[in-house]
Amino acid sequence: MRRFKQQHIIGSLLALILCSCSDLRQKEQLKAITNLSLTLDSIQRVAIGNFPDTLNQVRFEMMRVETSLKNKLLLDTIYHDYAFDMDTYKKARKSIGKANEYFVELKRSLEKQRNQLKALKKDVENGWGRRDQYGNYIRMERKNLRTLASRSANLQKKIVTIYETYRLLHPKLVKFLERVESKKGEI
Repeated sequence: MRRFKQQHIIGSLLALILCSCSDLRQKEQLKAITNLSLTLDSIQRVAIGNFPDTLNQVRFEMMRVETSLKNKLLLDTIYHDYAFDMDTYKKARKSIGKANEYFVELKRSLEKQRNQLKALKKDVENGWGRRDQYGNYIRMERKNLRTLASRSANLQKKIVTIYETYRLLHPKLVKFLERVESKKGEI
């Protein structure tokens, strides 16, 4: 009987130690998931906060200038000074649509990532699924966040390039359009 009590006490102590180790690991995993959520918030704030509301207005202005120049110039006339600028301007205008699509896709990906982190946190809190794989899942989510941060940075670079092209070429092409309109296509 005494031996049974000793085995019971030793078994209880081992169970307590295992539970406390598991609890420590769970706390570390929950802390890591919370940090990932904060990182996601930061990425989302930058991606959405820095996406300009005026991008479509810029696109409209570029289309207006481009269409006006096409309608005013003679088709067989080539203005070498402005051919390269017009080509660059057109490419920048077309890239606005791609940037908008990229932004929508990025927003969807950010929301999907948020849902993934919530599900992982719930699984860790409740001990659902394969507990031995939680560390791998957290590493995978960290990798996904790095990818999203990279995509957000790429989008910001595209937007900066579009605005830089607009800032440099729009005034020049508007002046050219005004000259064409004042001379009725004879430059």
